[in-house]
Amino acid sequence: MKPSQALNLSAKVLLPLTLLLVCPLLLPAQSKDKKSNPSPPPPSQKQQSQPQQPPPQQQPQQRPANTQQNGVNAGRGATGAGNNGNAGRGATGAGNSGNAGRGAAGAGNSGNAGRGAAGAGNSGNAGRGAAGAGNGGNAGRGATGAANGGNGGRGATPPTPVKTETLAGGGTKTRLSNGAVVERDKNNRVIGQTTSVGHKLEFNPKSGQLSKVVTNKGTEATFSSLGRISTIKTATGTMINRAPSGVRHIVTEHRDANNRVESRVVTAGPNRGFVERHFERGGHEYVRRTSVYEGRTNVTVYRTYYYNNVAYYHYVPAYYYAPVYYGWAYNPWPAPVYYTWGWYGDPWFRPYGYYFAPYPVYPSADFWLTDYLIAENLRAAYEAQASSDANAAVANADEAAANANAAAANADAAAALGRSQAGAVTLTPEVKQMIAEEVKAQLAAEQAAATQNGTASGTPASSPAQPAGNTGQVPPALDPNLRVFIVTASLDVAANGQPCSLSPGDVLRRMDNAPDSDNTVGVIVLSSKKSDCGMDSSPRIQVADLQDMHNRFREQLDNGLKTLADNQGKKGIPSGPAAGGRKNPDGTAVPDLTATTDLQKQKQDADQTEKEVQQAASSTGSAGGSN
Repeated sequence: MKPSQALNLSAKVLLPLTLLLVCPLLLPAQSKDKKSNPSPPPPSQKQQSQPQQPPPQQQPQQRPANTQQNGVNAGRGATGAGNNGNAGRGATGAGNSGNAGRGAAGAGNSGNAGRGAAGAGNSGNAGRGAAGAGNGGNAGRGATGAANGGNGGRGATPPTPVKTETLAGGGTKTRLSNGAVVERDKNNRVIGQTTSVGHKLEFNPKSGQLSKVVTNKGTEATFSSLGRISTIKTATGTMINRAPSGVRHIVTEHRDANNRVESRVVTAGPNRGFVERHFERGGHEYVRRTSVYEGRTNVTVYRTYYYNNVAYYHYVPAYYYAPVYYGWAYNPWPAPVYYTWGWYGDPWFRPYGYYFAPYPVYPSADFWLTDYLIAENLRAAYEAQASSDANAAVANADEAAANANAAAANADAAAALGRSQAGAVTLTPEVKQMIAEEVKAQLAAEQAAATQNGTASGTPASSPAQPAGNTGQVPPALDPNLRVFIVTASLDVAANGQPCSLSPGDVLRRMDNAPDSDNTVGVIVLSSKKSDCGMDSSPRIQVADLQDMHNRFREQLDNGLKTLADNQGKKGIPSGPAAGGRKNPDGTAVPDLTATTDLQKQKQDADQTEKEVQQAASSTGSAGGSN
């Protein structure tokens, strides 16, 4: 056989043998690759020229995002039963083309439904969110990234202007496609909005801050310059006031067919409030006030009378002391008394060391009672603040820091007494002297009421009952002989055109003897704490609020007289005549058994109202537009 023939025969024999040995090794690898990577359609010329990327690591049910420049349909996730086309792809990185970037699709999804979020630069229909079963077309789009093309990634469609009209003065009112309305002034600043659900909002044209909200339930709310709720008035008449410190005051009134108040529920703090109900006794109108403080109840009675057709309440004592005891309290004591109060170390006293210091000695009971009255009101102010909510605590952080040095300096009585003598405290001896004179005047009135054979309420027997509309008896709040008042509850007022607050322990002097058409009178702030209206400022106060201050002044004075009676001959207090006295039936009443429940319900309703107002205030975006 020729050599060439032998070479051809060897090649023919060796080639089949080589294929038989190599093919079994190649087939398993190809089969495995086909199972994990379905064959893509023929790539473009540009894609063929690029180096092939290593296949991504498999994850259960979903694949990680494809790297930049992956080709067309690469990177699909698990496909549900019956999915058509290219559904089921994982999220796509920037620059993916075609239909890349689809998320998992539910059964029966068609077309391109079910895509995941798309990065910037995705084209076509990329960026759709997951689609439910049976969703067709482009349903289920998610949020849109920057520069997405086509229909990719759309969010909620913003409202569009439908109609704009020009207002008097150059402003505009624009109605939007969602029913909302936006009002702008002539400088194109938003001054009002009506949201698509009917909330009305007003804005300060200079600052752009929200100033007022009227909810779709008719609740009206005003906001401070700091953006906090200041006042709320509900459609049912409940008033909610928030002091700058955060302390909340709530008043709910229930009126009869003649618009006269039948009952009041008042919350003066988280753990303090009262319920008032009207009743008749002996042909006269009275009010029974059941006060609740930290679960304890107390009942006070007031006599109702009218001045210029406005109802006022006059405090009725539950007990009258012997006339000689009032004389002992009114007249000077045999010798000045050095008295040590038991509250120097109490938490309420230390923060107000900059404001108040007791007298070093007491020549008579009226000075002792003056310090007693001031201390009781400062205690109430502290307790109301201390038990306020977290917002109030934050608002008072600056005040607490400002008072830290004063609190440390008032750790003992000697320091407090020294400052009192030096006149270093805010509440000056001159203002305290005015209070002491009011105390003496009231002691004389109480002594006269205890002596005479008149009515138990202290009204002279010769005075007729006060019918509705009678204008003959001036309320103590307007009595020309009574001008100095100690604030007993937090009040929001305006002084010199600016809003401010008053709190228990501040001292006012009434300047007007007759109220205006709003039943307010002008006052001067004689003394105030750091966070309250400034000293010498001139707010206007409701006459009813001054009357409440006077009533509380009388209640606290009676409590002080009882404390004096219990401590005669003790702690330096001189001995005196027996307090004696008699109970006053007209000043007693049975506690309101539902007072605690009524106050709890009022608090819950107020919490819900404030929540609704905040939600309405945060809905400005639904109307579109801003300053």
